[in-house]
Amino acid sequence: MFTFVAMQQRRHFIRNAGMLAGGVLLGAGRGSSVPGHKRALAIPGSRDSNAKKLTIGIISDLHHVQFGQNQDESARMKGFMDAVMLNVPDFIIQNGDFFRPQGADAIMSQWNRYNGPKYHVLGNHDMDKCDKATIMKLWGMQSPYYSFDQEGYHFIVMDRNFMKRPDGLLMDYNNSNWGPVAAPGRSFTDEAQLKWLRSDLAAARNPSIVFMHQPVFLSDFFQEIGNAEEILEIFDEANFNAAKGGNGSRVAAVFMGHDHDDRYGERNGVHYILVNSATYVYTNDQAYFFRDPLYAFVTLDPKGEMVIGGRTSVYRTVAPDAVSARFPTKISDHILTLLK
Repeated sequence: MFTFVAMQQRRHFIRNAGMLAGGVLLGAGRGSSVPGHKRALAIPGSRDSNAKKLTIGIISDLHHVQFGQNQDESARMKGFMDAVMLNVPDFIIQNGDFFRPQGADAIMSQWNRYNGPKYHVLGNHDMDKCDKATIMKLWGMQSPYYSFDQEGYHFIVMDRNFMKRPDGLLMDYNNSNWGPVAAPGRSFTDEAQLKWLRSDLAAARNPSIVFMHQPVFLSDFFQEIGNAEEILEIFDEANFNAAKGGNGSRVAAVFMGHDHDDRYGERNGVHYILVNSATYVYTNDQAYFFRDPLYAFVTLDPKGEMVIGGRTSVYRTVAPDAVSARFPTKISDHILTLLK
């Protein structure tokens, strides 16, 4: 998340692109993790006949000490991790803007309660007080972008934390150096990573689920999506080649954060999920905190179903009507029927 400029005007620009008609339906009960009614959509199933159901715990935009003091992030993290320990997913992943290195011991202690595979996505605010190498070492990341396979699905983690200099060259985000850069210069992905993404998708044999912090679709911050078009073209190319019957992985779904919003949309057969912040929304230079932490559990059935079970909450203190009407305090539930 970043300081919003003329946010209310800009947020409506792409709001309806590919959005689900009629809105989304909430889970059962305030603060509940029990899925309620859901909508059925389609993404590809796995080719692996031996694959088993797989469950993922996902949290995004915790924003530890974002405002210079603790805003119950440790308690929020505990809420997520308590649910993780109860549900025992196959892996967990945080989708960026997790924490700064200083004063994060309690967050990391909660994160490490889970002994299974744990994955990280770099967000812009993770480099507010350090460089990428520092936060990656703290998190145990070997690379800022990577992929892995599990139970008949191919998972891809991307790094969109580059800014474009006036001379056209890209630079890593580093100690808040991205902040003063004009919006069109933010949220880029470097050429080496794009080349890797194209070859990684071509080599994969199972459908891909992609995680990234800054969105490439559904974002209202249309000036701050960097070279999203290049990434979308790679997804289109991979899916076109897969449809022709060639080797390679079809991109099934993309999970994104950054915008502190709850959205779903479909583009060219790919399902895009914008995962809400675990903590707050920010507008007009004011933060409005959720009472309960927001997170989701995603279950992939290789035989043909993807279930997203989210959380609902309310604002911790009374928010203006304009904020309550505009910003949902939830991560929505969905069922996506998988195609063979």
